[in-house]
Amino acid sequence: MFLAVALQAAATVSPVPAGESVAYIIRRGDTLDRLSRSFLVPERRWRALLKLAATRDPRRLPIGRRILIPRSWLRFKVEPARLASYRGTISLSIGGRAISPSPGASIGEGMELATAGNSFATLMLADRSQVVIPSQSRVRIRELHRILLTGAIDYRIDVEKGRLETKVTPLDQPSGRYRIHTPISMTAVRGTEFRVAFEETNRTAATEVLAGIVAFSAAELAASTELERGIGATLDAAGEPRVEKLLGAPELDDPATLQTRDTVEFRARKLASAVRYRVVIASDAGFVDNIAEQFSDDGAFALNDIPNGNLFVRVSAIARSGLEGLAQSYSFTRRLASIHATVEAGEDGYRFRWSGAGSGVRRYRFQLMRKRPDGMPVVDEVALERDVLTLRQLPADVYYWRVGLVQVEDGEVTESWTDPEKLTITDPSRSRRR
Repeated sequence: MFLAVALQAAATVSPVPAGESVAYIIRRGDTLDRLSRSFLVPERRWRALLKLAATRDPRRLPIGRRILIPRSWLRFKVEPARLASYRGTISLSIGGRAISPSPGASIGEGMELATAGNSFATLMLADRSQVVIPSQSRVRIRELHRILLTGAIDYRIDVEKGRLETKVTPLDQPSGRYRIHTPISMTAVRGTEFRVAFEETNRTAATEVLAGIVAFSAAELAASTELERGIGATLDAAGEPRVEKLLGAPELDDPATLQTRDTVEFRARKLASAVRYRVVIASDAGFVDNIAEQFSDDGAFALNDIPNGNLFVRVSAIARSGLEGLAQSYSFTRRLASIHATVEAGEDGYRFRWSGAGSGVRRYRFQLMRKRPDGMPVVDEVALERDVLTLRQLPADVYYWRVGLVQVEDGEVTESWTDPEKLTITDPSRSRRR
């Protein structure tokens, strides 16, 4: 009776869509009972597996035979991701229930993560793949599976709004899958670096490949388009994928290695085909811990509230299609040590005042030059502790003046100067003679 049932079970095998099955090669010692009990879901037991093995003897499986098992039959374990870092305001929720974010928090299946303006979150997946969620974005973690039969991962993340950047660890199993979905597109990879975006208002999806190769399609099982490094594709709800070459990485015009002013400023050299530019500042060269980002139509950037430290800036250009191009990174040092100065005429002379932002011990230097801003100082006051200096009985002439700052904090010495300002003093007696 057992053999008859087995023969009937092996007679037909239902076709499985491409990509929805896992290949397995039967090994010595494999039995229907062990495989079905250890690796198949309860609804699929030895009879279902016997169909795939296409054998007449349920007691002896053909060693070396390759079988394709539908993914829906296979047991798996869930491997939660980890919230590696975040900045600004982010929200976590599952099933409508809010969860307080904290570094190192477990991020499981079904969780939704959203970032506010100028806020960032970075997830580290169990296979060491990295997912960066920039500002004003919303993603949902759909699947974080590891298939028990083969040890392969099966990950799916949905971009519901905004953008996602990811570096994928190369998959070590042919049956592994790493997929990023939007409401109208799917991007699948085996190990690469790429970005995915979804514009909610116009319902437009985009994928930009920075390293490796990805498969881009309009749906999970639709025909895919292969995109190599430096290639991107866009898709709207009604159209076919539009493929184009990404813009090259723009350069920063004379990037300052030390940024001391109130705002951190950069300027990107313009690219002919770019309509916008983007910079991201991070505390690490891998841009895991992102601090701030800014978009600019003309390539000029001024970012506020950037903390002190040895930081990194990444700049990219955006094409008319909306695709963000390749990026270039620079290192710089942020030491807030700003200085601003004014001058006013009073009855007792000319009063120079200054102020600025920064911490630590601050000492000032005042210089006054005659006729040329690069001339020898006629007044050079050093190590000033006060923020005001009055000069009396200055002869009529053209002067240039500036104020310097020496700031010492944690053993670090930072020096900055105001730009030379022109001061013209006229002779009152000449005015009366006229």
